[in-house]
Amino acid sequence: MRTKYNAEKVSPTPSQESLVSQHSSEDPNAALADMKSDDRSPFMPKPFCTYTGHTSDLLDVSWSKNYFVLSSSMDKTVRLWHISRKECLCCFQHIDFVTAIVFHPRDDRYFLSGSLDGKLRLWNIPDKKVAVWNEVDGQTKLITAANFCQNGKFAVVGSYDGRCIFYNTDQLKYHTQIHVRSTRGKNSTGRKISGIEPMPGEDKILVTSNDSRIRLYDLRDLNLSCKYKGYVNVSSQIKASFSHDGKYIISGSENQCIYIWKTHHDYSKFSSVRRDRNDFWEGIKAHNAVVTCAVFAPNPDNIIRQIEEQEGAGNASQNLQVEDPMVVQRTKGCGGYVLISADFNGCIKVFLNKMKPKHSSLPASALA
Repeated sequence: MRTKYNAEKVSPTPSQESLVSQHSSEDPNAALADMKSDDRSPFMPKPFCTYTGHTSDLLDVSWSKNYFVLSSSMDKTVRLWHISRKECLCCFQHIDFVTAIVFHPRDDRYFLSGSLDGKLRLWNIPDKKVAVWNEVDGQTKLITAANFCQNGKFAVVGSYDGRCIFYNTDQLKYHTQIHVRSTRGKNSTGRKISGIEPMPGEDKILVTSNDSRIRLYDLRDLNLSCKYKGYVNVSSQIKASFSHDGKYIISGSENQCIYIWKTHHDYSKFSSVRRDRNDFWEGIKAHNAVVTCAVFAPNPDNIIRQIEEQEGAGNASQNLQVEDPMVVQRTKGCGGYVLISADFNGCIKVFLNKMKPKHSSLPASALA
């Protein structure tokens, strides 16, 4: 459980003003020059900012809608940051490793923390103290994942022995639990929960566990909606997550690949397929180490539009041949997906998947 691992998340694209203020002690012109070093890259070649304060490995990170950042660590603390400030705003002390943190989805004055001491804490940030807490029952009390669901109505934690336990957020009173395991076979014993994610727009949660399975549960009856297979997650803190529209699921893997599933597969194309199993995945081999984190960008259209504008400006500056306006009209603004992955060696990669226009009569060469 205490094996070292890294899981990085990418910060939101900074504004020009915040970038200059962040580098206020440096030359602002030099900071802005760094931004223009690669016209086609959606992210800067250098870190926007680096926070220093933890004395041991980081275990989790959470962003608020107002650009506050929480980080938890094996140094038994949670630290609060903001992208406009270099220093730590507040430090929240715990008794043991803090394995999971998450801002309240509707009120970022509160956050949830889960620790290896078995305690789930709801913190009041302005008061700098625990508002309410509860302790996991059972022999194995280690909390390994945590999140909110139903827009903050419930807090849910994952345990080392494979349980998802739900609490009413108001007082953190026990509500119910799910035993995340198979009915028979080698996975009939619960394994560590490494991730819990609510599904966008639906009353479901996605649970990642160390039996190399990802399960989608319906919160209305707690039944298993679908189980996703293919990736490898035996001992890592890898967690699966949804695309911004909930249509796809992405996860890292211990076999150096990125895995993607359709959330709802078109089973009508298959004659005999179990609808609660999804073995149909797409793998991307792009790393040379364990892929500890893989996520979809929450606002891919912004990134795609940025790249299209940069490409258009680059073509104009080089006096390249003007594109056919019909091709431009049919190929630009179609949206798509942006993937970001990171591995155990610290390598971060960005993938762009632009959607082709529907019912297009254009030749394939025009869509390349």
